[in-house]
Amino acid sequence: MFTLLSLLLPGCSGGGRIASFWDGVDIKVDESNYNEAKDRFIDFAEMALDSPAEKTKQGLDAMFDKLLTDEVAYYVYEEWCEGAFYNIFSPYHDPELFEHVAARLESDGVMPDRLERIKTIRHYNSLNLKGQRCSIPALTDAAGIPVDLPSGQDAVILVINPGCRTCSSALASLAEKPGRHVAICFGSPAVPDIPGWDYCFAHDIQDYFDTEAAPFWFAIDGEGSVTIPYSAVPDPGFHKPQDQWDY
Repeated sequence: MFTLLSLLLPGCSGGGRIASFWDGVDIKVDESNYNEAKDRFIDFAEMALDSPAEKTKQGLDAMFDKLLTDEVAYYVYEEWCEGAFYNIFSPYHDPELFEHVAARLESDGVMPDRLERIKTIRHYNSLNLKGQRCSIPALTDAAGIPVDLPSGQDAVILVINPGCRTCSSALASLAEKPGRHVAICFGSPAVPDIPGWDYCFAHDIQDYFDTEAAPFWFAIDGEGSVTIPYSAVPDPGFHKPQDQWDY
């Protein structure tokens, strides 16, 4: 369970006022106030759920402006932003907000040791959003023969390592979703004996998908457009505990 402050900071209630959330806040983070600071950030992420995106971006910019004066806090808040807005297991997952965060991280240049990772996950974050044309690597079957995604019909696409413990659970939990079922596999060359799935492989899978986040799924229509963006597998037994939304 998330530990949330019972009251928001004074003057910060209401979706339209998220832009001023960080006014008067000391963003310093150390052992003495770590939990309090994290709870405050979660309050911000919670408010973002019901706030206009542009106002939330203003609030994020105000937060990073303060963080520029404290490099240690900058690193901590960057991890919280990634966990909240990029991680598909997070209830605050929001590709638009994470794109704003990632652009800010790159322009600030405070964390040169993390910029390569930020660029990489920013790329992942930009792919297969709702309404976009589906972006996937070239696929083959287990024998290495090229295969194509289905055309003219809906499809559920699951990215998975067949060797992970939750593989069967992930496949089974999506069994009732409409359309053809395609599992894009990496890691173990052996696939489970679960019917109803087309098991495919991709040599350059990491150019398209964040395999550290697998298993995750998305859906496309018969025209190849994304109808459901990257989503966590809908299985209560699979989800990471909510108090581990950050890295």
